[in-house]
Amino acid sequence: MSNSHYLPDQSIQGLLDRILKRRLSPFDMLPHGELREKLVELVLYGEPPGIDKETAASFQSLRYRLAGAPVEQVKVVVFGGGTGLSNIIGGDSRSVSWTRAPFVGLKEFFPQTRSVVCVTDDGGSTGELLKDIPLIALGDIRHVLLSSIQSHRLQNLYGLSAVEALEVVRGLAALFNYRFSSHPGSVLALFDQCCVRLSCLPDPLAKLLERLLDFIFSDIRLSVCLERKHCLGNLILAASIYEELPVELSSADLVAEPSPLEAALQKGLAKLYEPLGICDNGVLPSTATQAQLSFLYANGVQVTGEHKSGFARRGVPVEQVFSRFCGEPRVLPEVINLIAEADIIVMAPGSLYSSLIPILQVPGIADAVRSNAHALKILVSNLWAQGGETDLSISDPERRFYVSDTLKAYEKNIPGGTVGLFDQVICLSLKDVPGSILQEYALEGKIPIYLDREQVSRQGFVPLECGIFSQEALAEKGVIQHDPEQLARVVKTLWVICRELHPVQKNLFERPVSSDSSLIPSFCEPSISRYQAIDQQLDQLEIEVRIRGASPLSVDKVRDELTEILWSHKDIPLDHLGNVTGLCCIDG
Repeated sequence: MSNSHYLPDQSIQGLLDRILKRRLSPFDMLPHGELREKLVELVLYGEPPGIDKETAASFQSLRYRLAGAPVEQVKVVVFGGGTGLSNIIGGDSRSVSWTRAPFVGLKEFFPQTRSVVCVTDDGGSTGELLKDIPLIALGDIRHVLLSSIQSHRLQNLYGLSAVEALEVVRGLAALFNYRFSSHPGSVLALFDQCCVRLSCLPDPLAKLLERLLDFIFSDIRLSVCLERKHCLGNLILAASIYEELPVELSSADLVAEPSPLEAALQKGLAKLYEPLGICDNGVLPSTATQAQLSFLYANGVQVTGEHKSGFARRGVPVEQVFSRFCGEPRVLPEVINLIAEADIIVMAPGSLYSSLIPILQVPGIADAVRSNAHALKILVSNLWAQGGETDLSISDPERRFYVSDTLKAYEKNIPGGTVGLFDQVICLSLKDVPGSILQEYALEGKIPIYLDREQVSRQGFVPLECGIFSQEALAEKGVIQHDPEQLARVVKTLWVICRELHPVQKNLFERPVSSDSSLIPSFCEPSISRYQAIDQQLDQLEIEVRIRGASPLSVDKVRDELTEILWSHKDIPLDHLGNVTGLCCIDG
């Protein structure tokens, strides 16, 4: 940004007045019709071409003031789950290319950025972990922890250069994202398999990770997990938590009395923040209580489990989603404190029904957000419709999904509705996306979520349309996804505008708070209890294989397949197995 002509003595309001006094305002040369969108456009792309020097100087000064405002002490809390949250915090830490530029996004603009993560996932390594220990889902926490690492914290803590800090992140990403499909053998073998050299890590950090890996192999509660397919980072997190528990407490004890596990969860995560270069309480779970999701479709069909719902294609919209908790849902006090102190609250993009809504269904969280009356509250809209979730409109299944449909889903599924949860909605500007890319996406069945601006405004929200997609991802991979750097600039610009200009905001609290008794939390059994019950039920069945000729089927294989079917399809009541005495496999 050239600043050779900017006017340093002017306030933002003064510069705006100076520009707007012109009979034909130079702002008319910027795209978009709304002032906030024009200011965001100016920050992202600079002054419009073909203007005189005096106007250019005013634009440059205005851009300088907006982009250069200090925000180091501004406290940001971001809600979400998985890739969407990770990406805007600091880039998608599961992406192979992430380690090339891991220090981006909100954490770099706002060093006091913290995340509240959804913990209802039950697929992949997380799902395997739930079979053996009664913990909340850890996969998305691991994902966001890596994305939250800050370069300056690593450098200050360990006396590293910027290049050395980058090397540390590469080693951590290789270790935490490493996946194995059979027992790895030993700690040393693990380091060899994931190609991580301990010498690339600062000595205190290397010793911490070695200790946690040793604990995985030595603690009887965790060592059983090594027999399954896992992501190593999930086991490292589990080890950090279980280190805080007395060794005599078995999984059965922790199911019967979960309070020690809740305390260990907080201590185990806190133990990792500083060594990994993350701010205190940088990544917290939305609840300390194990939970699962249940999806109700418009045709009355119900599907239980986040992983299973991801493959459900019912041909009808999702009517509602319900969070079911394994006991009274508990929120860590740190989460409520962070929300109360936040200057900016951001609802990250992600799966509509399985990332943000479950967080706000946890009793106490939505009320805490509403109670914070001073924070700037932003919803970041998804870019693309998601099969099985947002491919069919809630209002009209015959048309594509709009931003207003997203807002209706939040209104219907969050206790109390959307009152006081967010007011500004950041959406992708399709004007900035090449038409050829949209055509290619359409051929693949990928449809953008369109901003129906007038309807969104009538619903009581302030839409902001801007170019928040990654030009680099578009050039390298031909994909449209949120750009963490651009989005962070937009959030910062909105913050400065709201602080400096005091725009007239819609008072969302004038809308009535809705009440829906169907959203009262319901309860389910811990995952480990269901898995053990499946084992016990199948032990009582007589399984016989009567297949002529050479067959790969064995009784153990049949039993394993049955176990996975019953585990994956949580809608099947295990009591039904009481009516079955045996199973016989015959030629088809």
